[in-house]
Amino acid sequence: MPRYYLVMDSQSVQMARDSLSRCSKNEKFLDRFYELFMASSDEIREKFEQTDFERQKRVLSDSLFLILAAAGTTRGFAHVQLEKLAKRHSRDGLDIKPEWYEPWLDNLLKTVAEFDPEYSDEIDIAWRESVKGSIEVLIAGY
Repeated sequence: MPRYYLVMDSQSVQMARDSLSRCSKNEKFLDRFYELFMASSDEIREKFEQTDFERQKRVLSDSLFLILAAAGTTRGFAHVQLEKLAKRHSRDGLDIKPEWYEPWLDNLLKTVAEFDPEYSDEIDIAWRESVKGSIEVLIAGY
């Protein structure tokens, strides 16, 4: 598993963090994300058939904050937790396939566009840059 992470521009990371904070104020944010994400693929929808979504939304919320905490830093608690998340998502864990991260991110950003009143192309780019390193860790851990 990679031990070094992309250090992103701190302004971009802060933009993504601020955007997540704005989105998280709306209790429908994660519901809408899962609606879009599961509609993106029959295989993904089937993967989530037995999911407790109240728990899953809490886990995703924590994971998003973790991913953005890891962005812009090279080491620390967030990275240790990210590696644990990668192990949990690996083929030996939840078996979250590497090819699912692209629709995951695309649908996350569609949802952000709906829920962040300040959403812009610049915020979209900030999100993409800020989560790129974490997605690479998750894929590498598969």
